[in-house]
Order: sequence, then C-alpha cells, then structure tokens
Amino acid sequence: MRTLILLMALAPVLGLRAQAPVPPVVQQGLDALKKGKCQEAFDLWTRTWPEMQKAQMTASCSALQQFGGEFKGYDVLRTVDITPHLSRVYVVLLYEIQPVYVMVVVYRSGETDWKVATVNWNTDPDKVIPASIIPPQRPGP
Repeated sequence: MRTLILLMALAPVLGLRAQAPVPPVVQQGLDALKKGKCQEAFDLWTRTWPEMQKAQMTASCSALQQFGGEFKGYDVLRTVDITPHLSRVYVVLLYEIQPVYVMVVVYRSGETDWKVATVNWNTDPDKVIPASIIPPQRPGP
C-alpha cells in the first residue's frame, strides 16, 4: 500500500522532462519582438540566409501585424533537441487579435553559434506545431 501511495505521489514528477533551453539567437529575436522590433528580430534570425529568403521573411512583419494586431508577448511551448547540432523551438506569439504559431529550426556545426535555418509561422497551429506538442485544433479522421 505504501508503495502505491509513493508511486501515485511521484507520478506527476516522473512525467516531467527537462525543458531544453532556448538557443540564444532565438531568445534575442523574441526579446526584439517583445520590444516591438519585429524587423530586428527577423534580421537576427535571417542574417545567414540568402538575400531572396531574407526579403521574403522581412515582409512577414507587416503580415504578422495585419493578422495579429499589436504584439503582446510570447509563450515558448517547447524546445526540442533533435541532435546536439539541430533543435526546433515552438513558440506562440501573443498578438492582440489572435495567436501566431511559430517553429524556429536552429543549427550549428561543431561548437559554433546557433544559426536559424527555418522560420515557419501560421495562425493555424496544425500547420506549425506537431500533435506531440499540443493537441490538433482540427483532428483528422
């Protein structure tokens, strides 16, 4: 009986996993967004990208404001370490009108600084956030 009570008491703790830290380049971008500097955030995230890709991401700031309104903050849902050199950061950007769901893929070779490889955002969480992170908004058949 004591073992059962102990197991029941520890069950919530056993289910917790350590959250991987948000890589610095992602955190710096989130901090810029928090200060109302969307362009600065995207410049940080795309600094190693080809010019054409940078230009596409730059246009995202006005689209984010159009879809979301005023930026209010963010919630980091999870950082998933795929390998020691590849991680995904899942974030909800809290805008006045509606949330925007973001996945940032970061990469580093060796012990170099993290670089943002991909930024994917959408107002539909099912298009950005896997079901293992949050349940689907519109579950399929």
